[in-house]
Amino acid sequence: MTILITGASGRTSGFVIRALLESKSVAPSELRLFVRSQASADKLKQQYPQLTNASFALGDYLEASTLGPAMKGVDIVFHNGPAFNALESAMGIALIDAAKTAGVKHFVYCSVLFPVLTKLLNHKAKFYVEEHLIESGLNYTILQPTSLMQNVNLERVVSTGVLPAAYSTTTLQGYLDLEDLAAVARLVLLDPATHNRARYELVGENCTFVDVARYISEQAGKEIKVEPILRDQALRKGATHVTVAGDYGAEGLDRMLYYYDKRGIPGNSNTVKWLLGREATTWPGRIRRDLGK
Repeated sequence: MTILITGASGRTSGFVIRALLESKSVAPSELRLFVRSQASADKLKQQYPQLTNASFALGDYLEASTLGPAMKGVDIVFHNGPAFNALESAMGIALIDAAKTAGVKHFVYCSVLFPVLTKLLNHKAKFYVEEHLIESGLNYTILQPTSLMQNVNLERVVSTGVLPAAYSTTTLQGYLDLEDLAAVARLVLLDPATHNRARYELVGENCTFVDVARYISEQAGKEIKVEPILRDQALRKGATHVTVAGDYGAEGLDRMLYYYDKRGIPGNSNTVKWLLGREATTWPGRIRRDLGK
């Protein structure tokens, strides 16, 4: 079995790679990591010395000549596209078409919770990729994670005593631990037939910024204050976990923060519980684990 993982140098795919390798359920030779540059491949090889040059495929989603070789001999694709990119839909569609041409047996797409919220550009882009995948004729599984707990830089919050809030501090928002997302992805990748044609809404816990600050305060043993930041400030590089480029990226992030400020995107945690056979990781659980408590 050969698994192709796109966006391999990114954060989300990185958690999936680690989950697969650390579980020893997949041999390094069974992974093929799709990256854009040799520098990204070299960085991953330093992180995972068990990987060889043959573990990497260099290319571009929109360069057809690179997709065919990347897909050669691949059984399963795990795709996590670049958010807030004007070409995200086109990239996903091109990858699906290449997978179908190559005879890939199963396509796992890491989408977003509620892609039907088309007021949000980052959701709308994934909506079109989901539609194309469902209509492609490929066997597929779609993962729909909500906001990730790791979007909050826990170490920085504890060291500074400040939790920056780019939208309303009292809006209820869904969160998912990236380790839970990686665990679900591993289940699907190792047993794709069981999860064929499934679309899984993945939420761990619903809470507000005020709740998160209280949880961190309790676990870290120090007061954590929530500090609202203006949306204009949030669009600046480094102000949030998201780095955007160009007018499309800035517009997408602005719309997302406005939507979060007014409504948030809470969800239901039952699906994660059913898939993992345990309760989803909560904020207190994530904090204790990552602070080593």
